Amino acid sequence: MVAGEGSAGEYRVFRLRKYYLYVGLAGLVLFFTMTVLCLLADMDDVPADRRTLLAIISTSISGLFTVSSLWLILSYIYSTLIFDGFKIIFRGVLLRKELDLERVRQLRWIGGGAGIIKLKTLTEKGTIYLDNFAYEDRLWIVERLRNQAPESHQEGWDLFCHRIAMPLRRYDPQTIHVPDKNEVLLTRKRWDWLLLPFILLTAVFGLVAAWKFGLPRMLTAPVLPTALWLFLRYSTPRKGMVARKLSADPEQNSQLAFFGWFLLVYMLIQFVNRFVNFPWLDESTLSISVSVFGICVLFWRSYQFDKANYQKRLEASKTSVKEWEAGLKTDFS
Repeated sequence: MVAGEGSAGEYRVFRLRKYYLYVGLAGLVLFFTMTVLCLLADMDDVPADRRTLLAIISTSISGLFTVSSLWLILSYIYSTLIFDGFKIIFRGVLLRKELDLERVRQLRWIGGGAGIIKLKTLTEKGTIYLDNFAYEDRLWIVERLRNQAPESHQEGWDLFCHRIAMPLRRYDPQTIHVPDKNEVLLTRKRWDWLLLPFILLTAVFGLVAAWKFGLPRMLTAPVLPTALWLFLRYSTPRKGMVARKLSADPEQNSQLAFFGWFLLVYMLIQFVNRFVNFPWLDESTLSISVSVFGICVLFWRSYQFDKANYQKRLEASKTSVKEWEAGLKTDFS
């Protein structure tokens, strides 16, 4: 691809997904309720000289999340990404930034998460998080930048193409996903069945604790499970999404088995160190040594695992790039 391909004069405005509005509204209600409950909490069992400090700490934590939720709502209302010819305009709640694609000296394609695109000129830089936008918008953004930015200034396209770009091109919102034997279909109803009973249980527990034991702060018990449910539910597409089972990846299973056995051995050593006295070895010295050694082993194992996966994705990305250039939508694993 070369710079200048495509309709340079096209004007498009992209806004954040409504998911952020829903999460912001839910968080605002939940955490504002927590803040009020913290202020109204009974502190008779707390010494008088510590009540003010405890109230400030409690309300500060919940208040911080309340402000974050409000900021999320404002971001949904005011934040936009605008493509105007060769110009990209980043408009946020407080700031506005403009980049000229013809002056871009570095465009990094990052395949983590839903995809990240970093642009840099001699004087400005900007970051596009594709997860902020709808699937159809993500594909348009990727194609536009891939076509207009000089290929010599683009980095990491092969892996990004394999992990992000080609799945976006194959995505069809009308398609009903049918998982095979190594996959599972994650739907919103699945999260409802898994988490709503737990939320109800924590709510009952909070009510009983507040009524029987005089602990009004326990009324906030269902807040975190509810936040988790909302996050998982509304980050899942309406038609569901297919995810690979852990049992379908032998290397992943081997990695998890190694971590499990290593944790078991570590706990056994700590147990022996706790109840068996070695006169020639200090207890704290052994505990620290085992912990440091364990961390090093886990980091080394994780590095080897990530390196092997990276090589596999690198090989598969060659096919992805060819299919992208050919404009194909054929499936691949």
